[in-house]
This record gives sequence, C-alpha cells and structure tokens, in this order.
Amino acid sequence: MIGSIAITILNVTDTAFLGRVGEVELGASAIGGVFYFVLVMIGVAIGIGTQILIARRAGEKKHAEIGEIFDHSFLIFLALSVFLFCILKFMAPALLPVILNDARVVGASIQFLEYRSYGIFFILLATVFRSFYVGIAQPRVYGYYSFLMAGVNVILGYGLIFGHFGFPRMGIAGAGLASSISEGVALIFLAIYTLLKPNIREFRLFRFEKLKGHLIRQNLELSAPLVVQNILSMGAWFIFFVFIEKMGEHPLAISNITRGVYMINMTPIWGFMVAANSMVSNIIGQDRKKEVMELLHRIILLSLGVTVLMIGANLLFPYQLLGLFTADRSVMEDSYMLLRIVNSAMLFFGFAIVCISAVSGTGATRVALVIEIVAIVLYMVYIYLTTFYFRLSVEYVWLSEILYWVVTGAASYVYLRSRRWEKIQL
Repeated sequence: MIGSIAITILNVTDTAFLGRVGEVELGASAIGGVFYFVLVMIGVAIGIGTQILIARRAGEKKHAEIGEIFDHSFLIFLALSVFLFCILKFMAPALLPVILNDARVVGASIQFLEYRSYGIFFILLATVFRSFYVGIAQPRVYGYYSFLMAGVNVILGYGLIFGHFGFPRMGIAGAGLASSISEGVALIFLAIYTLLKPNIREFRLFRFEKLKGHLIRQNLELSAPLVVQNILSMGAWFIFFVFIEKMGEHPLAISNITRGVYMINMTPIWGFMVAANSMVSNIIGQDRKKEVMELLHRIILLSLGVTVLMIGANLLFPYQLLGLFTADRSVMEDSYMLLRIVNSAMLFFGFAIVCISAVSGTGATRVALVIEIVAIVLYMVYIYLTTFYFRLSVEYVWLSEILYWVVTGAASYVYLRSRRWEKIQL
C-alpha cells in the first residue's frame, strides 16, 4: 500500500504540474500517459504470473526454485522492454495522428512519449524485483523504491517542466524525461539493495546457471491470459480518453483531472489487490485451500473500510483535491461533477479488484481473462453509445466505471465461491 502511494505520486505529478501549463498539455498527458501504461501493463501481467509462482514456491518452502524463476523472468523482461520501447519510440508517432482529432494534442502527446519511452526499460526490470519481494512476503523494499522514484520525479518534474534549478524549460517533454530518469534511479537502488542484502542470498538470484525452457513456458502460459486481460483493461481506458478527446479539449482536461483524483483514491486499494493475489497463492501452496474464502472476506472488509475513508475525504475536501491539478475554478466545478461519480464507482472497485486478483492468485488466470472480456465488452458498448450514438455529456460516459466494476466483482466472487479453482495445479 505504501509503495502504491508513491507510485500514485509519480503518476499524478505530471497531471498536477501540467495543469498549470495549459489544457492541451493536460489532455495530452492523459493520452500519452495512458498509452505508456497500456504497454507497461503487459509487463505487470507477466510480473503477476512470476509473483504467483514465487508465492506458491515460498508456501512450499522451495527457496532454490524461486531464484530460477526470478532469473528466467529477468530475461523475459529484458527482451520485452526492447520490443515495447520500439513501439513507443517509432510506432506511437505514426499511430496517434490517426486516432486523435486535435493536432495540438497529438503534437504534445508525441513530445511526452519521445522521452517517456526510455522509462519502459527501468519500470519493467523493476517489476521482476517487485514480484520477487511481494512473492516472498517482504514488500517493504518496494516502498523504499517507490518513494525514491516519486521524490526524484517531483524534483526533476518541477525543474524540467517549468525551467527551475538551472534546467531548460521543456514543458510536457520535461514531464516525460523526469519520469524516465526517476525510474532509472530507483531501479539502480533496487538492484544494489538486493545484491547487498544477506538474507536474500538463499534464493540464489542472478545465477543464470542454465536456461530452462519449461520455466519460461510455465511463466508465459500462466501470464498470457493476464497479459491479454491487462491489455484489454488499459486499452479500454485508453480508448475511453480517445472518445472523450473527440468531445473537445475541455472534457478531456476535466477527465484527466478526475483521473488524477481517481488514482489517489485507488492507491491504498492496490495494496489489498497485490496482497490478495500473493496470499491466496501462498496459502494454497501450504495446502490450506479451505481457508481461501475466509482470507478473501477479510481482505474485502479491509479494502471496503479504506474505500469508505477515501470517499469521506472526497466529500469533505473535494476542491482541495481538485486544486492539486488546476487553479481554474471553472475547471474545478466541472470536474467536481465527475468526482461524484468516482465516489460511487469506488465502492464497487474496492470489492471487485480484490476478487479478480484472488481469482488470478488461485492460478485461474484464464477465468480472470474471460471475466475481463465480458466486462470490457459491456464497458466499450456503453461508452460508444453514450459518446457517439446518444451524444450525452461527459458525466454519463464516466458512469461506465460503475458498470465495469459491478460486472467484474460479481463474476469473480461467484467463481471463487464455486471452488472450481481447487483442481488447478502449478
């Protein structure tokens, strides 16, 4: 959860700073940022597969096998980062003008990705370490890593976007460069910490003794449904903003501000999501399958409790939160209407994200994919109809968040209650 707070600081810093630059830059950072994270989520999905395997071996007390899983995952991520960098660097500039209408938003988005693309190497390799530490139930270092990254990004972002501390004034390009540098610095810290920590040596990391095809195959087979699931999820989020871009610069700007507040609200819940995934896999590895539902219910209660606190903060301090991203009172007023929808969506999110993460934790990643496909299809149909067919206001488009999380949560919980996952072997 603490690590998630720092990651959110990293993500919303660009929105907060660029909200002081202009609506075009603010909207472009949403397009460019979400496009970047569509690709990052491919790596995150493979990282979840790695985490499930490591947590299962940790539950079985097979520590030597954890090092092999880590090493093979590191090689997978190294190759993947090269591939995704090429997409960001060379394909995105050709793709964005085709799908966006506003030439100014296109230009600003390309400037952002020009520098942001380098961060893909650092964030994906760091994902391997994250999977390892969460899988062995030692996630504290991930918090250190995340706060270091967020802190460096705040300082560099302020300097490079506005031209302070002797840096050139780069605007939205500076936001992309600052984020990439901060991810690189944090990865170096993570690698040094791991190499110097004595009690990590028993896991035999970075040995690369022998390439075993079955380990790569096992990881990819487990992760493949998660990769598709995350591409669909983040891809739909990207299309959501593409649709809103066609409604105009102002709807796109207030939607990006709402996205920033939404991410702040989501932050503590991500911690429960990761815990559900790892802990479910771990106790199954301990042959304690009967305790899975009890564990799930406890995590759901904690998640919903924190969600209520976040909603309370939104109700008490709405303009203070929105003021983090813009000083324009009219923009705040229009964003406030969207924030009210986010408050409703959060209740369903706090339940659904834990449930679908637990489904993946059981090893039923294909089932999680099917659930995601059903939810995404309904989501896409809804946002298309409200945007282009009925031509409703942006508030109605944002109601899609409630629909998505209701379908995801209900389907995931029904599957977990069925206990069909008990037959899965990893």
